[in-house]
Amino acid sequence: MSGRKFVYFAYDNLMLSNRMLCCVQRDARRLGLGKLANHKLTFGHFSPDWYGTLPTIKKSCDCVVWGTLWELNECYRAKLDEVQGVKKGLYVPMTVEVSTVNAKGGTFPATTHKLKLEPADPELFEGVWRKKDRPSKLYHEELIDGAEESCLPVYYRKWLKRIPHNGYTGSIRPNLKDVPSPTN
Repeated sequence: MSGRKFVYFAYDNLMLSNRMLCCVQRDARRLGLGKLANHKLTFGHFSPDWYGTLPTIKKSCDCVVWGTLWELNECYRAKLDEVQGVKKGLYVPMTVEVSTVNAKGGTFPATTHKLKLEPADPELFEGVWRKKDRPSKLYHEELIDGAEESCLPVYYRKWLKRIPHNGYTGSIRPNLKDVPSPTN
């Protein structure tokens, strides 16, 4: 298919090719890695579909979000918005300035999505994220798989792996109440 195209910056489970190719555009083209400076990846808005919180980006100095750059046909923009829950009021599309590993200091515009309501930073309970603020294990695994498939920098993949999940794997829903650690 020819026609107008746009670049999409995926920092979520759409980094995973089987998600992008099956759910949005079958012939989408992976362009490589994208780096969004002065933003951080965080989680907010509990999703009953995933039974965990959803990822979003938030402005933050000295932080960076890595993701996958996809080239999509303009006619699939509405499908992408649908997959990201724009009509449900979950996400809003936005344009960000990204760079690539191969770019020589320049940035270029790319479309991405962020949660419509910016979440507060995750609450801590005994030094770790409260269960109610965590993504499901199912979603977390797709995030990790997408990061590995996209060959995001090793340090960033290690950081993603350290994000705690709530244990939900798609079958039995876990108790999301925090329980104090036993003391000896």
